[in-house]
Amino acid sequence: MLTRRITMKKIPTYIISGFLGSGKTTLLLHLLKYCKSQQKKAAILLNELGSVNVESYLFEDENVFELLDGCICCSIQDDLKATLTSLLEMHTEKPIDALFVEGTGVANPLEIVEVMASPPYVHSFDIQSVISMIDASSYLENQDIFTSKTVRDLLKNQIKGATTVVLNKVDLVNEKQLQKIDAKLTKLLDNHTQVMKASYGNVDIGELLQKRSNTTVVSHKHQTGSYGDSRHSTCNHDHTLHHEHVQHASIKTITIQDVPSVTRRQLKKWLKSLPEGIMRGKGYIFLKDKPGLYPFQYSSNQVHIGDFPQKLEADPCIVLIGKDIDITTIKNSYTTQFTLS
Repeated sequence: MLTRRITMKKIPTYIISGFLGSGKTTLLLHLLKYCKSQQKKAAILLNELGSVNVESYLFEDENVFELLDGCICCSIQDDLKATLTSLLEMHTEKPIDALFVEGTGVANPLEIVEVMASPPYVHSFDIQSVISMIDASSYLENQDIFTSKTVRDLLKNQIKGATTVVLNKVDLVNEKQLQKIDAKLTKLLDNHTQVMKASYGNVDIGELLQKRSNTTVVSHKHQTGSYGDSRHSTCNHDHTLHHEHVQHASIKTITIQDVPSVTRRQLKKWLKSLPEGIMRGKGYIFLKDKPGLYPFQYSSNQVHIGDFPQKLEADPCIVLIGKDIDITTIKNSYTTQFTLS
């Protein structure tokens, strides 16, 4: 079945994030209306923290997958994977032209990107853009030192992880407040992240849907010529280098497959040597001194490797997400580290 999926066109995917009340659902309705006007078939993956989606009536006639009772970037990530698999089964019968993933108000979008950039999903979903909604009327208040640090950090992660920021509800702030917001955003965003100002979520949808994310998939076997760990792999994909280039892409993702067995020290040393632009890293690896597949995470130059192996059937892989990074430099550093080892 996986082979069949690979031969099909990848599903253009858009991840929509934003704090509670920022206008994500309103924007999503505009996106669906646009797709219908273009005769495009869209699917929606809606995530809610509660057990009921009180806005489900808005999507009665739409192709909706609901994930409730948790956040898909953490507590119900397995449910997200199961839903993506079901969506792909449907895609084989009735092709989908676009997928919109609306996370909860407290979701970190890069954690969703990590899942979709991991095997086997990286071969079926093409992340076009990560769209972050900001409520202009409450943004300055939420940046106040008296606001919970958790909220401030969450907003920062949602903004820094975006390829496009929609500054919504600008009709509710004056020019002076808008200038302050612009100044704060300038400090967080790079030159390639577009900011679109909106009221009631009204933006140029055609412009919003432009592809602004790069994905690179590379195999250790093809990169180094090494086949030493092929006995671990259950993968039968075509692993020739696949690189989708987008001019001035803000978010870049590199997925390395067929990773050889390594030591904890080797992995930590390599991850800590990566450029500052790498924001997150995640994956599964085989350790040389222990049996089993171990999870690892990398963030803020800190590496955590699980103490216990995972009880799952998967292939070793490394997923890195960053901004202003050179893919070739990362591939070369990987090859140097793990070929010499």
